[in-house]
Amino acid sequence: MNWDDLRFVLALSRARGLHSAARALGVNASSVYRRLEALETSMGVRLFERLRTGYRLTDAGEELTAAASRMELEALVVERRVLGADVRLQGSMRLATSEALMIHVLADHIQEFRALYPDVHLDVALSNRQVDLARRDADIVIRATSAPSDHLVGRSVGHVNAAAYASTAYLDANGRGTPLAAYEWVGYHGALEQHRQARWTSDNIPDEQVKLRFDSISAVLAVVARGVGCGALPCFVADSHPGLERLPGTYQETDVQMWVLTHPDLRNSARISAGLQFFGSRLSAYRAKLEGTSSRLPKKAPRGRKFPST
Repeated sequence: MNWDDLRFVLALSRARGLHSAARALGVNASSVYRRLEALETSMGVRLFERLRTGYRLTDAGEELTAAASRMELEALVVERRVLGADVRLQGSMRLATSEALMIHVLADHIQEFRALYPDVHLDVALSNRQVDLARRDADIVIRATSAPSDHLVGRSVGHVNAAAYASTAYLDANGRGTPLAAYEWVGYHGALEQHRQARWTSDNIPDEQVKLRFDSISAVLAVVARGVGCGALPCFVADSHPGLERLPGTYQETDVQMWVLTHPDLRNSARISAGLQFFGSRLSAYRAKLEGTSSRLPKKAPRGRKFPST
């Protein structure tokens, strides 16, 4: 038995299905099936029950998976510590952040990063899902949160405030000063349902007035800018758009902050340290934009309905 076999068992135990396990491993489903069949044959034991609803571990499979999980954790600790001692400014670096932050802020600095660190290969994952830095889902994560994980290290680069917006054309057609509930709105669903903008919308706008929902902040921005309706957005996304106006009384400071974080075992790696410093310093320069105080609007916009934290 080798570690590569155990990786397949772990992936299948977590995914409970061939196709999901294959995606996690970066192979095709037939490869997972053949590897499992060969391992069970060589061991002379059934590791999974094949059910219509998916794959379920047998008692033998549970025991093997528990041992494989312990081995995986030890291997990850060693991997992180070896990477943490790497003094070379070269190799791969995994960055996890949101689509909105990449499109509206970080993209401006990618070329500069490439020029400064030409031998660092940056792999960027754009998602709102949580990532596990202990398992090296990413080396650096840049996230807006009110409660960063205690075991991670890094810095906050400012609060992320929010407001509701509409296009100038929409307000010209539908009137300014109209009650918010009288407008048509664009909302959120999926992974963004629990974000502060989605919760504010559900708390303050009648459901029948929310005509569209997206699982992407950038998509909400795009349709609001085209006059489809109003939408709650982070200030750093909407304030710089020339065709949008803040709706009076909706700006709100939140306890959500933008964090640049890594695992403690990785912070002394030359390339991870360089990435933390680079993205942290560039984002710090955007503090006013994140906080919604750098727009064409007055610094202290009227207080309105509070946006809940994530």
